[in-house]
Amino acid sequence: MRRRIDFDRPVPYETPEECVRGRYESQPQIVQASAYGSILPAAWSFMLAARTKGLGATWTTLHLGNADGVAEILGLPSDFTQAVMLAVGFYQGDTFEPAKRLPVSSSVHHNGW
Repeated sequence: MRRRIDFDRPVPYETPEECVRGRYESQPQIVQASAYGSILPAAWSFMLAARTKGLGATWTTLHLGNADGVAEILGLPSDFTQAVMLAVGFYQGDTFEPAKRLPVSSSVHHNGW
C-alpha cells in the first residue's frame, strides 16, 4: 500500500503505514526476508525525504502487537501484511544529532562469528 504525502502543504502529523500485499506468516524464511527487505529502503527513503522538508520521522513496529485492530482502524485489506508505521511530524529543537552507538567491531564479524 503506497500513500503519497504532499510535502508542500503543512502536515502536523502523519503516520504512513508500509505494507506488502500478501500474508507471509506461513511462508519460508527467504520469502519473508525478501518481502520485508524491500520495505526497509522505501521507508528509509521516505524518512530522509521528510527530513529535507523539516519533518522528523520515527520507525515503529509497536502497533503490530495489535495488527488486526490497527488494520480495522485504518481500513487495511486483510490480504496485506503490515510491516512498519512511520510517525511523522514537526520536531522540537534545531538540530539532529547522531545517536550513540556501540562500536562497529562489537556487531560486525568477518570470516567467522
